Amino acid sequence: MNLSKSSLLANIEYEHELREIISYHSKTFYFATQFLPSAKRIAIWSLYAFCRSTDDLIDCQPNKTNQELINEIDDWKADLLSDEPNHKILAHFKTVIETYQIPIQYALDLIEGCKRDLTQKRYADFAELSNYCYQVASTVGLMSIYIIGFDKNYQKEVEENAIKAGIALQMTNILRDVGEDLQRGRIYIPLKDFESCNCNPGQPEKWKDSKEFYRLLYIQMQRTKNLYAESWKGLKFLNPLGKFAVGVALTIYEGILPEIEKNQYDVLEKRAFVSFWKKLFLVFVTGWKLLFLK
Repeated sequence: MNLSKSSLLANIEYEHELREIISYHSKTFYFATQFLPSAKRIAIWSLYAFCRSTDDLIDCQPNKTNQELINEIDDWKADLLSDEPNHKILAHFKTVIETYQIPIQYALDLIEGCKRDLTQKRYADFAELSNYCYQVASTVGLMSIYIIGFDKNYQKEVEENAIKAGIALQMTNILRDVGEDLQRGRIYIPLKDFESCNCNPGQPEKWKDSKEFYRLLYIQMQRTKNLYAESWKGLKFLNPLGKFAVGVALTIYEGILPEIEKNQYDVLEKRAFVSFWKKLFLVFVTGWKLLFLK
């Protein structure tokens, strides 16, 4: 696809495609990006399209063998690394990488993280799970801060908190999607935590309404809430025009946790979500929190 940077970034038709991808697959992030300037918003949509498409290579082709999927994702990676990617999503995203000087290693780490789902279905402890969360989520945060902009004098602090934010967001996904992931044969909650709560990971039929499973989820919830609290510390170093959008995304996504609690920790049959009106309320909460951010 031999298109110039300017033609890719100014392609109105493709902008509509990107909008459809993110608005369909993630209403929360689509909502949060509305607070970004136009150019940065489209760049974030392009990043999301890359992440979504990479993940779909693994999860949306059930009739293919693991080896076939590995071959496809390796081809996807090779296309991204080429001078002129053939796939439109990769071509546009490569332009975003070059425009905002994003280290491409983050994108490669994300690809490897998604690929990991083909070979690893269990995680021994939180350290191992955190590494996976870094690959599939923290890398997204790290790429996003280059688009949003940040004070380079505090790069280490911004990166550390972007990593924590990514882990918190992915842990929220994991908690919300326990039942869905179980159907795919995956259990992300660390086996060490299962053991400490006397909950058997091999007997999911006994999880529902069990105190042991509730305790297991509670531990993950508290861990995730702490990560959200820590990640907020990095927002003060972000570009003012992007700080609010990131705060909105974090606040709304963290809002999924109390919805899980309202569902009485039923993550096997119910999928927690934040309503539109609750999102509007959380926008004001975000503004209030940012006023007192130190």
